[in-house]
Amino acid sequence: MKKLIALSLTAAMLLTASTAVSAESEAPYVFLEEDLGVESYAIGFRKGDDELAETVSGAVQALVLNGTYEAIGENYPDIKDYLCLTAEGIDEASLPAEGSGDSSFTFKHGFDLDYPPYSYLQDDGSIGGFDVELCQAVCEYLGWGYEAVPFNWDAKDMELNAGSCDCIWSGFTKEGREDAYTWGITYSNNTQGILVAADSGIKTLDDLSGKIVGVQTATSAYDMLQDSKADLAGTFSELKVYESYTVAFNDLKAGAIDAIAIDMTAGSFLIANESK
Repeated sequence: MKKLIALSLTAAMLLTASTAVSAESEAPYVFLEEDLGVESYAIGFRKGDDELAETVSGAVQALVLNGTYEAIGENYPDIKDYLCLTAEGIDEASLPAEGSGDSSFTFKHGFDLDYPPYSYLQDDGSIGGFDVELCQAVCEYLGWGYEAVPFNWDAKDMELNAGSCDCIWSGFTKEGREDAYTWGITYSNNTQGILVAADSGIKTLDDLSGKIVGVQTATSAYDMLQDSKADLAGTFSELKVYESYTVAFNDLKAGAIDAIAIDMTAGSFLIANESK
């Protein structure tokens, strides 16, 4: 497989994120300064689909070189600082040429129907999100057709294994799943955090003791709270599991839960759009 370029989060970016989510912020909802961990987002294919994964990954790198990747990121300010691909080290000669794909092929993009800002159904019923736009750009570059296959996140493996989609491309964490899929390119890094109301009095992870914490099912935050952060979850009065973070955020606003374990890009999007 061609060399895939993925840069770690820089200290400067972490400092920016920490400052932006400080409990001193005037925003009504903030992240705790303590996070749950860093992860990487990549494109997951069925085991054995190496050629397809290589072609799609090569097309993503071509979009890095021609500026499309960065331009799409500009549409999603909550994501752009977490994008990890650069032109450095990419061998242009090894990439698929524009329009070199089979024009009769339709690429079926599997994604979470409610995971903004990566993938989601918009109010008018159309699809949106960084991952959706990037996948569409890959298909346009290669000359493929594009088909959206939105699903509830906990159905992702069933959809992939049934052939309903060709990949899972929707803020999909690679860590802990390395052997379960054929992986395409890592295109974004992220941090899992705890989102609370600014006036909640919750300032540290220890303050979550006895509190109700929400999380979306089958996410890396959920997996962390079942595994590496199980001791922390054991201090909660309840870990409430939701089908989507949008519903969890509505419960946080209503006071039905005290906090949400969520990645910072998705949480930042929900905060920014809270009053819209």
